[in-house]
Amino acid sequence: MPNEYGLITAASLVPRQDIQQLRAIAVLAVIANHLGATWLPGGYLGVDVFFVVSGFVITKSMKMSSTGETSRIQFFTNFWIRRMFRLWPMLFTTVLATSALILVAEFGPPDTFVTGIASLVGVANLRLILGRLDYFALDTGTDSFMHTWSLAVEEQVYLILSVVFFIFGRAHIKATDNSSRTITAVIGVLVAVSLFFSFSPFTTELVRFYSPHTRLYQIGAGALLALTGVRNSMGKSQHITRSNRGLVMIGLAGLIVQFVTTFTNGATASLVVTLLTTLVLASSTSLQHSQGFVRMRWIGAIGDRSYALYLVHWPVQLYASSLINNKVVSALFSLCLTFALGILGYRFIENPTRHIWRRIRPRRAIGLALSGLVVTIALTTTANEYVNRKNEMKVRAIPTESCNQDNSLVWLIGDSHLNVIQHEIATIFHSNCRIYGDLGFNVLIGTEVVGALPSGQVQRGFKLFDIENLKAEIRMNKPDLVVITHFLTGIASDPKTTSRSANWIAVEWKNDNGTSITRSSFIGQFGENLKDLAATMSDFGGLLVVTSPPPDFDWLSEPNDAVSDLNYEVLCAESFPSTTHQRIRPQCDIWRKEAVISRKVHEARISEIHDLLNKIEKTSNNFIHLALDEPFCDEFECRNFKDQAPVYLDDDHLNAVGASLIADRFKELFNGLQHD
Repeated sequence: MPNEYGLITAASLVPRQDIQQLRAIAVLAVIANHLGATWLPGGYLGVDVFFVVSGFVITKSMKMSSTGETSRIQFFTNFWIRRMFRLWPMLFTTVLATSALILVAEFGPPDTFVTGIASLVGVANLRLILGRLDYFALDTGTDSFMHTWSLAVEEQVYLILSVVFFIFGRAHIKATDNSSRTITAVIGVLVAVSLFFSFSPFTTELVRFYSPHTRLYQIGAGALLALTGVRNSMGKSQHITRSNRGLVMIGLAGLIVQFVTTFTNGATASLVVTLLTTLVLASSTSLQHSQGFVRMRWIGAIGDRSYALYLVHWPVQLYASSLINNKVVSALFSLCLTFALGILGYRFIENPTRHIWRRIRPRRAIGLALSGLVVTIALTTTANEYVNRKNEMKVRAIPTESCNQDNSLVWLIGDSHLNVIQHEIATIFHSNCRIYGDLGFNVLIGTEVVGALPSGQVQRGFKLFDIENLKAEIRMNKPDLVVITHFLTGIASDPKTTSRSANWIAVEWKNDNGTSITRSSFIGQFGENLKDLAATMSDFGGLLVVTSPPPDFDWLSEPNDAVSDLNYEVLCAESFPSTTHQRIRPQCDIWRKEAVISRKVHEARISEIHDLLNKIEKTSNNFIHLALDEPFCDEFECRNFKDQAPVYLDDDHLNAVGASLIADRFKELFNGLQHD
């Protein structure tokens, strides 16, 4: 969101204080909202304020420059030279500094650099659309360059406006000539079309939020005001009348209401903010142009630095949150660092470089700007390749061992979650382990499809199997250790708290005689079976270990997500043992979203499992409950990424990197067993 001044004349280089104060309000609202200020839920709408203001200022700049240029080509060339030197130096510096910080501090998802590279060529918004990365989603919020989408939208709309001026304008455009009227009419039509698409039921919220064709009306509103506002008597007034003051107050108060409430949202909120910002700009008098709405120069000073502050604030906030666990301390640190870097960036980079183009020829100016672009893209791409190779090494460094010894004294019983975990256990025991059963509910529990819901979820029934055959084999083979993994994830969880990503739900429960019972009775009898197995193994000193699962996430089941569980698993070929450890394909890098759930939500989902297993552990000497959630959770939240690498295949299955995180839990257990 550029912080544009007027150009060409010396007088025009003095920024209007009413505009600078609007920018200050907008950037402060965005920063506060991104810090998680609950009292400012609509603070993100500050971007909409910037769109209107930028459209107004850019169009003013075009009108002024078109009166001094001798040809359309000169107008078009000089306009984009000004844009390059206005935006690129601070953007290049921010992208390079953030990339270096990501490499050193190792925070953020692995595809962050893709957004950074897209921002350099003005297509960050398209990258987020194609990746289906929702601005409000948790995974997008960890992208250090996510906020550059608005800069991309502006540049794309500026391209449209400059082409309109190029085609329909004459070499010298005056406020009252036919060219100006034609340009106004064309932009008016574009605004109407943009409004139609913005409110069309066929436009998804993701497209509406990021697309230039749905945002054009906001920048176009400012452009129309710049084209028609010359004849506005209020804008020429040296005095602040009661009428003027009332209209400005209504506009500013309305903006504040939008920031602090959620009365409107989506397309309606954007339209309301657009109208209010246009009202404020149209009602501003000449005196307010020079003095601002309030005589507080520091507000205007923040507006002067709004572009630099906007660029640095988001990567700074992400770094602060990854560095400091305390949210209050993290917010204070982030604010201090944001303003320090914003002030320094404006003082030494943004302001000194913006007018360099005036001192050199156009061709050299273009060459200098494009050279900076190429160098920045090259360095950012190199950083991206380095991180990708580093993550690829992590994913490919997988043990080849598997549990394939039929006469082993270590048995594994599990479901699909055992696919990756078995490799960690096999590594520890040098493949001297055995998988009992074929990774399904066919040893202790049986399952059958009962029906299906309109949502696509499968309704399943569960039946306890008679464990006498298993007990007989245990007595015959006398295994030292039996490990049961993840058996209770979907069976014992309360349907009210279970993960939304579950592609099936339990609706029926039966005992080993086939008689229907309640869910609580089913869980209780399953617990009794575990006690029975532990007692059987205690006769010869064997140990029974049952794990409780890592956290479940919901990123594949987000509303309006076009990628279903099935599509993800098929296209990414990640859900079968033979391909589990392959490097994920590029499109899967985009679909594999970083997700966060609160520790409280996770504990609500598994509390029943933990309570059951902890109760058995207290009453059985040879039973161990091994919780596998700690490597993924801290005191407040659980994540499915670690050190920029995904640790999950999908919403609830670990990948090889995730399995390596729980390996220490098994190593401690097995080392203790070997010592005993």
